[in-house]
Amino acid sequence: MTKKNEINALKTLAKRYARANRIPQHEALNAIAAELDFAHWTQLATRSKQGWLPSAEQLAQAKAFVRQSHPGTGEKESFIEKSFSRPVDEPIRQGKIGEHAYRVFEFFGDIRVEGDGWRILVGEALFAQPVVEIERPHSDTSPVRKPDFLNAALVIADEEAARVRAGISSDWPRRATKPDAEGAVIHPLFGGLSAEWYCLHCDGEITGAQLAQNLWHCPGCGASPIDIFSAPAWLDGSDVRPKPVVRPQTKQRPEPTIKVVDSRPTLTLDEDSISLLLRNALLEDAATPAERLGAQLAEIDVDDEHDACIVLDEDLWPESKEPEAAIAVAKLLGVELELMVSGMSFPFAWPGLGHVTTSTREYVQLLLEAHEEQGVIVRPIKSA
Repeated sequence: MTKKNEINALKTLAKRYARANRIPQHEALNAIAAELDFAHWTQLATRSKQGWLPSAEQLAQAKAFVRQSHPGTGEKESFIEKSFSRPVDEPIRQGKIGEHAYRVFEFFGDIRVEGDGWRILVGEALFAQPVVEIERPHSDTSPVRKPDFLNAALVIADEEAARVRAGISSDWPRRATKPDAEGAVIHPLFGGLSAEWYCLHCDGEITGAQLAQNLWHCPGCGASPIDIFSAPAWLDGSDVRPKPVVRPQTKQRPEPTIKVVDSRPTLTLDEDSISLLLRNALLEDAATPAERLGAQLAEIDVDDEHDACIVLDEDLWPESKEPEAAIAVAKLLGVELELMVSGMSFPFAWPGLGHVTTSTREYVQLLLEAHEEQGVIVRPIKSA
């Protein structure tokens, strides 16, 4: 599983948690993050950009946390329960169109039909525009380039989407999808009865009939039910006023849009990634605690032409020692590498202690003993 897929798996779980608990998506994301010992989702996302990935155990922990929020009542399993319990990578249908195999996946209301190098995405909303994605290596040869094949695949996607929408509608209160005489409908997730509703994303004013027809997605921008409210409280104090959403009176879904995409893993050799790989190689070269400290504290500069300069501390890294792994990595990356040694700020006294052992534990022991004999040890006071 790639980094993108692992983080998307957490987002998918958050979406399920939001639906099950009738809370906004951002609150669900924060709940998932808290379960994984992060203060909030923003902190988790920042750590992810720095290279953190959830382990298999953490993904299982998040799934268990979300399942607890909707354990079921022992009655006939609803669509939400079925979608909730199904593994996100398990197809709900498989088959062939001519000689080409396809698989159908349902991600809590959204449908994906895919084959070798192509996929069709259909949203939960009734009038969602299908998106056809073709992987770049297959852009000229993909079967979805043929109208007959594409139409057959769209029929399959539409059939599954219709089943999903029926399942969702059956789980919601009937008044959520059937306006009363005044045009009022009940929000299927948050409750509340109104004939006029407002979209958090586009500030659109939507009628109850429009929402009931489009499965509570904004007919203007496609926002999901968790972003639809009975009053535009977020506009209080601003000059912006909601605008009625006008949609052509058609009962046909829009024609699909076709995109050529490239979802292959991409290695971007920029300043950050080159520096990270060179520092990792330096750590591989380091044999003693002093050298490992030197590798961590080394100044690594990558210029606009992706040539690099590494400055090492003369007290931490022996001037005669060639960082062979770093040199080899630079060669693999096509980076011209310059090595320099300079006097820098050593973080501890007695730099030579870091060279007499290969064990960090022994080095720390020597460091403590030296300070107990000739220096001062300051330990921060623990708060109560």
